[in-house]
Amino acid sequence: MKWNRWNEQMVSLLVELYPVETTAHTAAVLEMSVSAVKYKAKELGLGKLAKSKWLERADHIRSHFNEESFTEIGEKLGITRVSVSRIASRMGLKRTKHEGYRVSSRIRQKMVRRERRRLVFGLDPITQINVISNRAKVRLRYRLKVKGYVASGHKNLMYYTDKTYRKQRLENRGMKLGIRFQPFPQEELIVVPNFL
Repeated sequence: MKWNRWNEQMVSLLVELYPVETTAHTAAVLEMSVSAVKYKAKELGLGKLAKSKWLERADHIRSHFNEESFTEIGEKLGITRVSVSRIASRMGLKRTKHEGYRVSSRIRQKMVRRERRRLVFGLDPITQINVISNRAKVRLRYRLKVKGYVASGHKNLMYYTDKTYRKQRLENRGMKLGIRFQPFPQEELIVVPNFL
């Protein structure tokens, strides 16, 4: 850039542009170097105003800080959780231990519900959280196995054998939960003698 002296028109344009535009844009409009623009702005005591988008984000973060995680806030604003963290710390926002626990507890409950839905529909889990989709069904299947019923590879099917003492009350509860009961399939067993 060529070297220019500041005149009144340039100074008024600097006062108008510098607070709201980037320094590079202001320098290009004034046909001055970036360092000259910064020096003159500092000499005049000019500072950058916060952009309206930053203010909107800061307002959203302030209003949802105690209820939502940084990731959730970032998803709504279209920024990363690190950016949310930086904006929050710049505003001096801090969570108490109780508030942090409440947010993390709610997030965990949400993750568990999502994993249960995935389990019900037969989808692979996303997280390492072990969940039970239907506690009543799992408990009943366990009680039936203790009573001698045989669990099949299919979750909604239980077998009974000739030696099983059938419990009609448990079977009725199982049918309400979607468990089917069938006799154990008798396949022909071929016995091969051991020649050693």
